[in-house]
Amino acid sequence: MRFLRRNGCVLLAAFSVALLLACGNQYRPVANPIIGPGGQPQSTHNAYVVNSNPIGNGSTTQINVSGDSVTRVQTMGLGSNFEAFLSPSLGALFVSNGGNDTVSQYFLTGNDTITTINLLSGSHPVALSSTQSGVMYVLNNGANSACPNSGSISTINTATLVVSNTTCLAFALPPPLGFAYGVNPIAMVEATGGGRIYVIAQADNSVWVYDPPTQTIVARFTTPGSGLGLNATYLAASADGFYIFVVTAGDGVNPGALDIIDVNNYSVLPSTPLGVRPNFAFVDPNLDRLYVTNTGSNTVSVFDASNVNVNGSPAIPLLGTANVGTTPVSVTALPNGTKFYVANSGSNNVTDVSATSFAALGTIPLPSGANPVWIASEPTSSKVYVANQSASSTTIIQTNNDAVTATVSAPAQDPNCTSSCALQQPIMIITQ
Repeated sequence: MRFLRRNGCVLLAAFSVALLLACGNQYRPVANPIIGPGGQPQSTHNAYVVNSNPIGNGSTTQINVSGDSVTRVQTMGLGSNFEAFLSPSLGALFVSNGGNDTVSQYFLTGNDTITTINLLSGSHPVALSSTQSGVMYVLNNGANSACPNSGSISTINTATLVVSNTTCLAFALPPPLGFAYGVNPIAMVEATGGGRIYVIAQADNSVWVYDPPTQTIVARFTTPGSGLGLNATYLAASADGFYIFVVTAGDGVNPGALDIIDVNNYSVLPSTPLGVRPNFAFVDPNLDRLYVTNTGSNTVSVFDASNVNVNGSPAIPLLGTANVGTTPVSVTALPNGTKFYVANSGSNNVTDVSATSFAALGTIPLPSGANPVWIASEPTSSKVYVANQSASSTTIIQTNNDAVTATVSAPAQDPNCTSSCALQQPIMIITQ
Protein backbone atom coordinates (compact mmCIF):
# COMPACT_ATOMS: atom_id res chain seq x y z
CA MET A 1 0.00 0.00 0.00
CA ARG A 2 2.12 3.02 -1.37
CA PHE A 3 -0.10 5.88 -2.11
CA LEU A 4 -1.36 4.13 -5.24
CA ARG A 5 2.17 3.03 -6.02
CA ARG A 6 2.09 0.21 -8.52
CA ASN A 7 3.59 -0.02 -11.97
CA GLY A 8 3.78 3.71 -12.49
CA CYS A 9 0.42 4.48 -10.86
CA VAL A 10 -0.65 7.78 -9.46
CA LEU A 11 2.02 7.98 -6.77
CA LEU A 12 4.21 9.63 -9.38
CA ALA A 13 1.33 11.66 -10.75
CA ALA A 14 0.43 13.36 -7.44
CA PHE A 15 -3.34 13.15 -7.60
CA SER A 16 -5.21 14.48 -4.61
CA VAL A 17 -6.14 12.20 -1.76
CA ALA A 18 -9.79 13.06 -2.12
CA LEU A 19 -9.76 11.82 -5.70
CA LEU A 20 -7.90 8.70 -4.73
CA LEU A 21 -10.39 7.82 -2.07
CA ALA A 22 -13.28 8.35 -4.42
CA CYS A 23 -11.99 6.26 -7.31
CA GLY A 24 -11.72 2.51 -7.58
CA ASN A 25 -8.02 2.42 -8.38
CA GLN A 26 -5.44 0.49 -6.44
CA TYR A 27 -4.47 1.89 -3.07
CA ARG A 28 -1.11 1.02 -1.56
CA PRO A 29 -0.31 2.07 2.00
CA VAL A 30 2.81 4.15 2.16
CA ALA A 31 4.30 3.42 5.47
CA ASN A 32 5.65 0.25 6.91
CA PRO A 33 3.64 -0.84 9.97
CA ILE A 34 6.13 -1.14 12.82
CA ILE A 35 5.10 -3.76 15.37
CA GLY A 36 6.47 -2.88 18.78
CA PRO A 37 8.22 -5.25 21.14
CA GLY A 38 6.30 -7.78 23.15
CA GLY A 39 2.92 -9.29 22.37
CA GLN A 40 -0.13 -10.83 23.83
CA PRO A 41 0.61 -13.79 26.12
CA GLN A 42 -1.57 -16.20 24.16
CA SER A 43 -1.22 -19.01 21.65
CA THR A 44 -3.99 -17.76 19.37
CA HIS A 45 -2.79 -15.77 16.38
CA ASN A 46 -4.83 -13.68 13.97
CA ALA A 47 -4.52 -11.79 10.73
CA TYR A 48 -6.29 -8.44 10.38
CA VAL A 49 -7.29 -7.31 6.89
CA VAL A 50 -8.26 -3.72 6.08
CA ASN A 51 -10.92 -3.53 3.36
CA SER A 52 -11.55 -0.34 1.41
CA ASN A 53 -15.13 0.31 0.32
CA PRO A 54 -15.66 2.40 -2.85
CA ILE A 55 -19.26 3.28 -1.89
CA GLY A 56 -19.29 3.47 1.90
CA ASN A 57 -17.68 2.47 5.16
CA GLY A 58 -14.64 0.22 5.05
CA SER A 59 -14.03 -2.69 7.39
CA THR A 60 -11.55 -5.02 9.02
CA THR A 61 -11.68 -8.81 8.81
CA GLN A 62 -10.14 -10.88 11.59
CA ILE A 63 -8.93 -14.33 10.47
CA ASN A 64 -7.89 -17.00 12.95
CA VAL A 65 -4.54 -18.48 11.88
CA SER A 66 -5.05 -22.06 13.02
CA GLY A 67 -8.58 -22.44 11.69
CA ASP A 68 -8.56 -20.23 8.58
CA SER A 69 -11.87 -18.89 9.85
CA VAL A 70 -13.28 -15.38 9.99
CA THR A 71 -13.87 -14.63 13.66
CA ARG A 72 -14.87 -10.98 13.47
CA VAL A 73 -15.79 -8.31 10.91
CA GLN A 74 -15.76 -4.73 12.12
CA THR A 75 -17.14 -1.67 10.32
CA MET A 76 -14.72 1.25 10.04
CA GLY A 77 -15.14 4.74 8.53
CA LEU A 78 -15.14 6.09 4.99
CA GLY A 79 -11.98 5.53 2.98
CA SER A 80 -10.31 3.04 5.33
CA ASN A 81 -6.71 2.86 4.18
CA PHE A 82 -4.19 1.89 6.90
CA GLU A 83 -3.94 -0.04 10.17
CA ALA A 84 -1.55 -0.34 13.11
CA PHE A 85 -1.44 -2.13 16.44
CA LEU A 86 -1.25 -0.30 19.73
CA SER A 87 2.40 -0.62 20.79
CA PRO A 88 3.87 -2.42 22.65
CA SER A 89 0.99 -4.58 23.92
CA LEU A 90 -0.67 -5.17 20.52
CA GLY A 91 -3.92 -5.12 22.49
CA ALA A 92 -5.86 -2.80 20.17
CA LEU A 93 -6.12 -1.98 16.48
CA PHE A 94 -6.27 1.49 14.93
CA VAL A 95 -7.52 2.15 11.37
CA SER A 96 -7.25 5.48 9.54
CA ASN A 97 -10.25 6.58 7.46
CA GLY A 98 -9.22 9.14 4.87
CA GLY A 99 -12.74 9.74 3.58
CA ASN A 100 -14.24 11.19 6.76
CA ASP A 101 -11.18 12.39 8.71
CA THR A 102 -11.37 9.82 11.49
CA VAL A 103 -9.44 6.99 13.11
CA SER A 104 -11.32 3.88 14.29
CA GLN A 105 -10.10 1.93 17.34
CA TYR A 106 -11.17 -1.33 18.93
CA PHE A 107 -9.67 -3.84 21.35
CA LEU A 108 -8.60 -7.21 19.98
CA THR A 109 -10.20 -9.16 22.81
CA GLY A 110 -13.42 -8.55 24.71
CA ASN A 111 -16.36 -6.61 23.33
CA ASP A 112 -16.77 -5.27 19.81
CA THR A 113 -17.04 -1.60 20.77
CA ILE A 114 -15.52 0.70 18.15
CA THR A 115 -14.32 4.15 19.17
CA THR A 116 -14.30 6.83 16.48
CA ILE A 117 -11.55 9.43 16.96
CA ASN A 118 -12.24 12.67 15.10
CA LEU A 119 -9.47 14.58 13.35
CA LEU A 120 -9.67 18.14 12.07
CA SER A 121 -11.80 18.52 8.95
CA GLY A 122 -9.75 18.16 5.78
CA SER A 123 -6.99 16.10 7.45
CA HIS A 124 -7.35 13.04 5.16
CA PRO A 125 -5.27 10.60 7.24
CA VAL A 126 -3.15 8.17 5.20
CA ALA A 127 -0.90 6.37 7.71
CA LEU A 128 -0.44 5.41 11.35
CA SER A 129 2.65 4.59 13.37
CA SER A 130 3.72 4.04 16.95
CA THR A 131 6.58 2.18 18.61
CA GLN A 132 5.91 3.51 22.11
CA SER A 133 3.15 3.10 24.66
CA GLY A 134 0.46 5.68 25.25
CA VAL A 135 0.28 7.30 21.81
CA MET A 136 -0.66 6.64 18.21
CA TYR A 137 0.56 9.02 15.51
CA VAL A 138 -1.52 9.87 12.44
CA LEU A 139 -0.13 11.26 9.19
CA ASN A 140 -2.56 13.71 7.58
CA ASN A 141 -2.18 14.27 3.85
CA GLY A 142 -4.59 17.18 3.60
CA ALA A 143 -4.66 20.72 4.86
CA ASN A 144 -6.80 21.43 7.93
CA SER A 145 -7.63 24.44 10.11
CA ALA A 146 -4.46 24.02 12.19
CA CYS A 147 -2.20 23.52 9.17
CA PRO A 148 -3.69 25.27 6.11
CA ASN A 149 -0.42 25.23 4.14
CA SER A 150 0.84 21.71 4.73
CA GLY A 151 0.19 18.18 5.87
CA SER A 152 0.41 17.38 9.56
CA ILE A 153 0.95 14.79 12.29
CA SER A 154 -1.76 14.25 14.88
CA THR A 155 -1.09 12.59 18.25
CA ILE A 156 -3.78 10.34 19.74
CA ASN A 157 -3.66 9.76 23.49
CA THR A 158 -4.46 6.04 23.65
CA ALA A 159 -5.75 6.29 27.23
CA THR A 160 -8.41 8.89 26.40
CA LEU A 161 -8.69 8.13 22.65
CA VAL A 162 -8.71 11.78 21.67
CA VAL A 163 -6.29 13.89 19.63
CA SER A 164 -3.99 15.75 22.00
CA ASN A 165 -1.87 17.63 19.45
CA THR A 166 -1.55 18.39 15.74
CA THR A 167 1.82 19.53 14.39
CA CYS A 168 2.24 21.10 10.94
CA LEU A 169 4.91 19.93 8.53
CA ALA A 170 6.53 23.36 8.47
CA PHE A 171 10.15 24.34 8.90
CA ALA A 172 11.74 27.78 9.27
CA LEU A 173 14.40 28.46 6.64
CA PRO A 174 17.27 30.94 7.05
CA PRO A 175 16.22 34.56 6.39
CA PRO A 176 14.94 35.82 4.06
CA LEU A 177 13.58 32.48 2.78
CA GLY A 178 10.71 32.16 5.24
CA PHE A 179 9.11 28.73 5.73
CA ALA A 180 9.17 25.40 3.93
CA TYR A 181 6.00 23.34 3.96
CA GLY A 182 5.55 19.61 3.67
CA VAL A 183 2.84 19.19 1.06
CA ASN A 184 1.25 15.87 0.06
CA PRO A 185 2.88 13.66 2.69
CA ILE A 186 2.55 9.99 1.73
CA ALA A 187 4.62 7.89 4.17
CA MET A 188 5.50 7.85 7.86
CA VAL A 189 7.54 5.62 10.16
CA GLU A 190 8.68 5.98 13.75
CA ALA A 191 12.15 4.83 14.70
CA THR A 192 12.16 1.62 16.72
CA GLY A 193 11.77 2.01 20.47
CA GLY A 194 9.84 5.26 20.47
CA GLY A 195 12.26 7.39 18.47
CA ARG A 196 11.61 10.28 16.14
CA ILE A 197 9.12 10.11 13.28
CA TYR A 198 10.11 10.42 9.61
CA VAL A 199 7.71 11.56 6.87
CA ILE A 200 8.00 11.67 3.09
CA ALA A 201 6.42 14.79 1.56
CA GLN A 202 5.92 14.01 -2.11
CA ALA A 203 5.47 17.56 -3.42
CA ASP A 204 9.12 18.55 -2.96
CA ASN A 205 10.67 15.09 -2.45
CA SER A 206 11.63 15.84 1.14
CA VAL A 207 11.83 13.83 4.36
CA TRP A 208 10.69 15.56 7.54
CA VAL A 209 11.67 14.66 11.11
CA TYR A 210 9.20 15.04 13.98
CA ASP A 211 10.34 14.94 17.61
CA PRO A 212 7.61 13.45 19.86
CA PRO A 213 8.77 14.91 23.23
CA THR A 214 8.78 18.48 21.93
CA GLN A 215 6.04 17.96 19.32
CA THR A 216 8.06 19.91 16.75
CA ILE A 217 9.70 19.43 13.37
CA VAL A 218 13.43 19.31 14.03
CA ALA A 219 14.97 18.50 10.63
CA ARG A 220 14.26 18.30 6.91
CA PHE A 221 16.11 16.40 4.18
CA THR A 222 15.81 17.43 0.55
CA THR A 223 16.96 16.60 -2.96
CA PRO A 224 19.67 17.41 -3.87
CA GLY A 225 20.64 19.53 -0.87
CA SER A 226 20.68 16.69 1.65
CA GLY A 227 21.62 13.91 -0.73
CA LEU A 228 18.25 12.18 -1.15
CA GLY A 229 17.45 10.44 -4.40
CA LEU A 230 14.51 11.38 -6.61
CA ASN A 231 10.91 10.39 -5.92
CA ALA A 232 11.07 8.95 -2.43
CA THR A 233 8.28 6.38 -2.17
CA TYR A 234 8.70 4.31 0.98
CA LEU A 235 10.19 4.34 4.49
CA ALA A 236 11.27 1.60 6.87
CA ALA A 237 13.04 1.70 10.24
CA SER A 238 15.98 -0.52 11.14
CA ALA A 239 15.42 -3.06 13.93
CA ASP A 240 18.00 -1.37 16.17
CA GLY A 241 16.51 2.10 15.75
CA PHE A 242 19.71 3.63 14.36
CA TYR A 243 18.72 4.06 10.72
CA ILE A 244 15.79 4.99 8.49
CA PHE A 245 15.75 3.36 5.05
CA VAL A 246 14.34 5.53 2.26
CA VAL A 247 13.39 3.92 -1.07
CA THR A 248 13.63 6.36 -3.99
CA ALA A 249 12.16 5.37 -7.35
CA GLY A 250 14.22 7.61 -9.65
CA ASP A 251 12.76 9.38 -12.66
CA GLY A 252 13.53 7.21 -15.68
CA VAL A 253 16.91 8.88 -16.15
CA ASN A 254 18.21 8.67 -12.59
CA PRO A 255 17.80 5.08 -11.34
CA GLY A 256 16.12 4.06 -8.12
CA ALA A 257 18.28 3.95 -5.01
CA LEU A 258 18.28 3.16 -1.31
CA ASP A 259 19.13 6.11 0.91
CA ILE A 260 19.88 5.65 4.60
CA ILE A 261 19.41 8.34 7.23
CA ASP A 262 21.66 8.03 10.28
CA VAL A 263 19.36 9.08 13.12
CA ASN A 264 22.25 9.92 15.43
CA ASN A 265 23.77 12.72 13.37
CA TYR A 266 21.03 13.35 10.78
CA SER A 267 23.18 12.60 7.79
CA VAL A 268 22.24 10.82 4.58
CA LEU A 269 24.68 8.02 3.81
CA PRO A 270 25.92 7.33 0.25
CA SER A 271 23.15 5.92 -1.95
CA THR A 272 22.99 2.22 -2.77
CA PRO A 273 21.69 1.17 -6.22
CA LEU A 274 18.40 -0.71 -6.49
CA GLY A 275 16.53 -2.29 -9.39
CA VAL A 276 14.11 -0.56 -11.72
CA ARG A 277 11.24 1.37 -10.08
CA PRO A 278 11.63 0.16 -6.48
CA ASN A 279 8.51 0.78 -4.45
CA PHE A 280 8.41 -1.15 -1.15
CA ALA A 281 10.69 -2.20 1.71
CA PHE A 282 10.37 -4.74 4.49
CA VAL A 283 12.65 -5.07 7.51
CA ASP A 284 13.13 -8.64 8.81
CA PRO A 285 14.08 -8.23 12.49
CA ASN A 286 14.89 -11.95 12.89
CA LEU A 287 17.65 -12.12 10.26
CA ASP A 288 18.23 -8.34 10.39
CA ARG A 289 17.72 -7.93 6.67
CA LEU A 290 16.11 -5.38 4.42
CA TYR A 291 14.07 -6.50 1.39
CA VAL A 292 13.19 -4.08 -1.43
CA THR A 293 10.82 -4.91 -4.30
CA ASN A 294 11.78 -3.61 -7.75
CA THR A 295 8.61 -3.43 -9.84
CA GLY A 296 10.32 -2.64 -13.14
CA SER A 297 13.01 -5.35 -13.05
CA ASN A 298 10.88 -8.07 -11.39
CA THR A 299 13.39 -8.60 -8.60
CA VAL A 300 13.83 -8.27 -4.86
CA SER A 301 17.05 -6.79 -3.47
CA VAL A 302 18.18 -8.30 -0.15
CA PHE A 303 20.49 -6.30 2.12
CA ASP A 304 22.38 -7.03 5.34
CA ALA A 305 20.82 -4.48 7.70
CA SER A 306 23.13 -5.54 10.53
CA ASN A 307 26.17 -4.21 8.72
CA VAL A 308 25.46 -0.57 7.85
CA ASN A 309 28.73 1.33 7.37
CA VAL A 310 28.34 5.08 7.85
CA ASN A 311 31.68 5.69 6.15
CA GLY A 312 31.33 3.12 3.37
CA SER A 313 30.06 3.23 -0.19
CA PRO A 314 27.76 1.46 -0.57
CA ALA A 315 26.63 1.97 2.98
CA ILE A 316 24.86 -1.40 3.22
CA PRO A 317 25.97 -4.76 1.78
CA LEU A 318 23.83 -6.38 -0.90
CA LEU A 319 23.43 -10.05 -0.01
CA GLY A 320 21.70 -11.03 -3.22
CA THR A 321 18.98 -10.38 -5.77
CA ALA A 322 16.02 -12.70 -6.20
CA ASN A 323 14.17 -13.08 -9.49
CA VAL A 324 10.44 -13.19 -8.86
CA GLY A 325 7.18 -12.70 -10.77
CA THR A 326 6.01 -9.71 -12.79
CA THR A 327 5.67 -6.40 -10.93
CA PRO A 328 6.46 -7.38 -7.33
CA VAL A 329 4.77 -4.98 -4.92
CA SER A 330 5.10 -6.48 -1.43
CA VAL A 331 7.34 -8.92 0.43
CA THR A 332 7.28 -10.66 3.80
CA ALA A 333 9.80 -12.94 5.53
CA LEU A 334 8.91 -15.92 7.69
CA PRO A 335 9.89 -15.36 11.34
CA ASN A 336 11.71 -18.74 11.36
CA GLY A 337 14.22 -17.35 8.86
CA THR A 338 13.79 -20.00 6.17
CA LYS A 339 11.99 -18.23 3.34
CA PHE A 340 10.43 -15.03 2.13
CA TYR A 341 7.34 -14.57 -0.02
CA VAL A 342 6.70 -11.94 -2.70
CA ALA A 343 3.33 -10.76 -4.04
CA ASN A 344 3.47 -10.06 -7.78
CA SER A 345 0.67 -7.83 -9.03
CA GLY A 346 1.52 -8.17 -12.73
CA SER A 347 1.56 -11.96 -12.87
CA ASN A 348 -1.11 -12.44 -10.16
CA ASN A 349 0.94 -14.89 -8.14
CA VAL A 350 3.24 -15.27 -5.14
CA THR A 351 6.89 -16.32 -5.33
CA ASP A 352 8.35 -18.46 -2.54
CA VAL A 353 12.07 -17.66 -2.18
CA SER A 354 14.84 -19.35 -0.15
CA ALA A 355 16.29 -17.03 2.48
CA THR A 356 19.62 -18.83 2.04
CA SER A 357 20.18 -19.09 -1.72
CA PHE A 358 17.67 -16.43 -2.84
CA ALA A 359 16.43 -18.92 -5.45
CA ALA A 360 12.73 -19.20 -6.20
CA LEU A 361 11.33 -22.36 -4.60
CA GLY A 362 7.88 -22.18 -6.11
CA THR A 363 5.12 -20.04 -7.56
CA ILE A 364 1.65 -19.96 -6.05
CA PRO A 365 -1.15 -18.82 -8.40
CA LEU A 366 -3.77 -16.37 -7.17
CA PRO A 367 -7.34 -15.87 -8.44
CA SER A 368 -7.65 -14.52 -11.98
CA GLY A 369 -7.22 -10.75 -11.99
CA ALA A 370 -6.36 -10.78 -8.29
CA ASN A 371 -4.08 -7.72 -8.31
CA PRO A 372 -2.33 -8.55 -5.02
CA VAL A 373 -1.24 -5.43 -3.14
CA TRP A 374 -0.02 -6.74 0.23
CA ILE A 375 1.44 -9.90 1.77
CA ALA A 376 2.06 -10.73 5.44
CA SER A 377 3.32 -13.69 7.47
CA GLU A 378 2.16 -14.67 10.95
CA PRO A 379 4.27 -15.40 14.08
CA THR A 380 4.34 -19.21 13.77
CA SER A 381 5.65 -19.10 10.15
CA SER A 382 2.96 -21.57 9.11
CA LYS A 383 0.99 -19.27 6.80
CA VAL A 384 1.13 -16.14 4.70
CA TYR A 385 -1.79 -13.91 3.75
CA VAL A 386 -2.27 -12.06 0.46
CA ALA A 387 -4.62 -9.11 -0.07
CA ASN A 388 -6.14 -9.43 -3.55
CA GLN A 389 -7.56 -5.98 -4.18
CA SER A 390 -9.27 -6.56 -7.52
CA ALA A 391 -10.49 -10.07 -6.60
CA SER A 392 -11.93 -8.77 -3.30
CA SER A 393 -10.41 -11.65 -1.37
CA THR A 394 -7.59 -12.73 0.92
CA THR A 395 -5.62 -15.82 -0.08
CA ILE A 396 -4.16 -17.97 2.72
CA ILE A 397 -1.05 -20.00 1.81
CA GLN A 398 0.33 -22.83 3.93
CA THR A 399 4.11 -22.47 3.96
CA ASN A 400 5.14 -26.12 4.44
CA ASN A 401 3.84 -27.04 0.98
CA ASP A 402 2.74 -23.71 -0.57
CA ALA A 403 -0.83 -24.95 -0.84
CA VAL A 404 -3.69 -22.47 -0.80
CA THR A 405 -5.72 -23.47 2.26
CA ALA A 406 -8.52 -20.91 1.93
CA THR A 407 -9.73 -17.88 0.04
CA VAL A 408 -11.61 -15.43 2.25
CA SER A 409 -14.02 -13.05 0.55
CA ALA A 410 -14.19 -9.43 1.67
CA PRO A 411 -17.45 -8.07 3.12
CA ALA A 412 -20.12 -6.68 0.80
CA GLN A 413 -19.86 -3.02 -0.17
CA ASP A 414 -23.55 -2.59 0.63
CA PRO A 415 -24.27 -4.06 4.09
CA ASN A 416 -27.90 -4.62 3.07
CA CYS A 417 -27.05 -6.69 0.01
CA THR A 418 -28.04 -10.37 0.23
CA SER A 419 -27.14 -11.83 -3.19
CA SER A 420 -24.70 -11.11 -6.04
CA CYS A 421 -23.08 -8.47 -3.88
CA ALA A 422 -20.20 -6.27 -4.95
CA LEU A 423 -17.43 -6.76 -2.40
CA GLN A 424 -14.99 -4.45 -0.66
CA GLN A 425 -11.30 -4.42 -1.56
CA PRO A 426 -8.58 -5.79 0.78
CA ILE A 427 -5.60 -3.45 0.80
CA MET A 428 -3.47 -4.21 3.89
CA ILE A 429 -2.81 -7.06 6.35
CA ILE A 430 -1.01 -7.17 9.69
CA THR A 431 -0.76 -10.14 12.06
CA GLN A 432 -0.21 -10.97 15.71
